[in-house]
Amino acid sequence: MQCLTIFKMKIGVICEGHADRAVITNIITGITGLDRSNILALRPTNKSDETDKAFKNPKSISSWSVIKEECEKKELINEFLAIEGQDFVVIHIDTAEAGSYGVNSPNKKSDNYCENIRSLVVGKINDWLVTDLSKSILYAVAVEEIDAWVLTIYEQGDSSKPANPKKQLSRVLAKKDLDSTSNYNNYLILSNPLSKQREITKNNYLSYNCSLKAFHDEVKTKVLPLL
Repeated sequence: MQCLTIFKMKIGVICEGHADRAVITNIITGITGLDRSNILALRPTNKSDETDKAFKNPKSISSWSVIKEECEKKELINEFLAIEGQDFVVIHIDTAEAGSYGVNSPNKKSDNYCENIRSLVVGKINDWLVTDLSKSILYAVAVEEIDAWVLTIYEQGDSSKPANPKKQLSRVLAKKDLDSTSNYNNYLILSNPLSKQREITKNNYLSYNCSLKAFHDEVKTKVLPLL
């Protein structure tokens, strides 16, 4: 029965970009055992970045403002959750532009900066949603960018501290002769260790970014009991 449940469960993802979804997919599949095909792209749609730009399909692009609009309208969210076996929607947003969407960033030098900014952004998402959907939402709030989650694999230290994690990750990967291109396929490769619980435990990835740990723990707490 458990195998049947795992096969049927699907999780939708509303995120800022394809590379972000790749990282989220690895984390969820690693925790749950779900196949990647069970992690569905709601926004942006499941297309390559180049195809999106060529055809200019509105649903194939995303940003924090699009995330906000999707939360407020809840059309994709409600439509997805209305189907049996589709119990969760991931909402991803980076905190780098938190000021632009109405969140006053706490002092970055404070010991609890990462926890505090994540909490504020989760609260803002809930404000946009209005309806309490907290049991069905998986909050992928990345401090400062989801690149910081990937950085935990390649550099020891608090990855929520760099002002520009994407540039920091690019520098670190360049030293290792690794491609830092930000697209779905490459970030699926770069973040693959986050899909392996043995690697996560062995290398203490979760200790390097509290927002990564918070998302990892939330998936375990909310999703695993239904499998």
